[in-house]
Amino acid sequence: MHSTTPHDEHWPPVGSGLWTRWWGYLARWLLFGLAVSVFQPVDDSPEPWWQLKLIQALLGLLFGLACALVFTLAENSWNTPRVKWKSWAIVLATWLLVKVVFVSTLAIIG
Repeated sequence: MHSTTPHDEHWPPVGSGLWTRWWGYLARWLLFGLAVSVFQPVDDSPEPWWQLKLIQALLGLLFGLACALVFTLAENSWNTPRVKWKSWAIVLATWLLVKVVFVSTLAIIG
């Protein structure tokens, strides 16, 4: 007998591997990226305020997605026993790595 019910067939099975707990990590990182980006001040510019906030929100979601990818792969590769201090070290390293890449990319683009 198959354990999935009709209402949750679109979700991937939870198990072991590199993408274990992906959905939970993704939700947390997206929320973090959105909150951090939306609460930043907006510069004075000719564009409307709402457009600048929308751009900030989209960049925050993109940042959260990148962090979720990096964190999920790192956590499921290097911290399978889920040691708390290692998880927090991976969180900090993920944030720092993605932030450096993000800021560098935005600086190069202009």
